[in-house]
Amino acid sequence: MTTSRPEKSIPVLRENLFFLFVILAVAVIAYGPLMGGVWEMSSETTQAFNAFVLLGVAFIDALITAVKTGSFQPSINSHGLLLFGLSCLALVIASVAQIWPFAVLGLCLNVGALLSFCFGRSGVRAFYPALAGFGIIVLMLVLVPEVDEQLRLFAGRLSAWVLPLFGIRVEFVVQQVPFQVLLVAEKGAGVFSVATECNGLGILMSSVVLSLILTLKRKASLMGIVLLLGASMVIGLGFNVIRIVAIALTALQTNLRYSMIHEGMGTGVYLLALLVVWGVNYLPITGTRFSCHRDPESH
Repeated sequence: MTTSRPEKSIPVLRENLFFLFVILAVAVIAYGPLMGGVWEMSSETTQAFNAFVLLGVAFIDALITAVKTGSFQPSINSHGLLLFGLSCLALVIASVAQIWPFAVLGLCLNVGALLSFCFGRSGVRAFYPALAGFGIIVLMLVLVPEVDEQLRLFAGRLSAWVLPLFGIRVEFVVQQVPFQVLLVAEKGAGVFSVATECNGLGILMSSVVLSLILTLKRKASLMGIVLLLGASMVIGLGFNVIRIVAIALTALQTNLRYSMIHEGMGTGVYLLALLVVWGVNYLPITGTRFSCHRDPESH
């Protein structure tokens, strides 16, 4: 007994792949300038690379999950077309009204559409946390020029308040032209500049992205997501101050090279901040109170 299904499936597969490549080409052309800007800003933002590493791990985990739940079967489906249509609408709004967050939304929707065409509606769900994390990274990178000075002032003031608790006299100095935030310790014995790379945006970005990915993977409620994202922001800003204070104390009290202190302390505090964010997201209270799956035995 013979059947013609395999013979018919080959042209269908080729047709689906053709449309998939066309949509991919449109996405590259439409969002190329945005991605170029994101790449340029990320190369100028310290620790932005680390956030993209976290994002890469999230995408790999989602890919493994998608492959386990359903094989790679390219097909043009209604769910993907809906996402693609919404991405085009968002791009038009961004172009006409000059509202750049819509361009970021459109990019995420476009990537979601391509993933839906590849893995189907059920398979693309595994990528939602990674897509949300990607959107957050792009939004925060675009905000760098707007919040740089405020973040540096915040970190400098708080560090100048904390250092005297360890017996270090500090003078907080702000220079306007060019803009500089300085911590003058022990009447000039040590001068520390809170530069752009010390504004804390990198560690803040990684903390928020990690928390967002974890909460979405655990299917937390909206209130849980908001509270945990708020906690991750506090953790990120707080650990940036800890990093500055630790670097200043070590530099003043040891003879180690400053470059080694800066990189060593920076990396150590960064990893510690991510560990705290991970721990907060998996506290028993957050796992039970914020989960959207109710225990069938609870009343």
